[in-house]
Amino acid sequence: MYRVGMAKSDRENPPTLKSRYSEFKDELQELIEDKNVDELSDVIHTLGRLVHYVTGSHIVSYLAWPTVKKHAMRYKDHGCIRSKRNCKKYCKHD
Repeated sequence: MYRVGMAKSDRENPPTLKSRYSEFKDELQELIEDKNVDELSDVIHTLGRLVHYVTGSHIVSYLAWPTVKKHAMRYKDHGCIRSKRNCKKYCKHD
């Protein structure tokens, strides 16, 4: 589910190096503001998405297993890796 959901998200909302870096900075800021394990997992996952953009490998993302599971469940539940609120706000879907 995770790979399928992430691939769909990337197809419908094509990332750039700039957007991946911006996502990483946003997650890092959230961790600074709300220090907890879930935010740390999100930072690692977003770093993994940046690495994936450059190398094509998902290996770093999988180190953030709680976030990987969260995205997979969201995709399974409502067809988008983002929360319902953010899906409607930020995502384009075919």
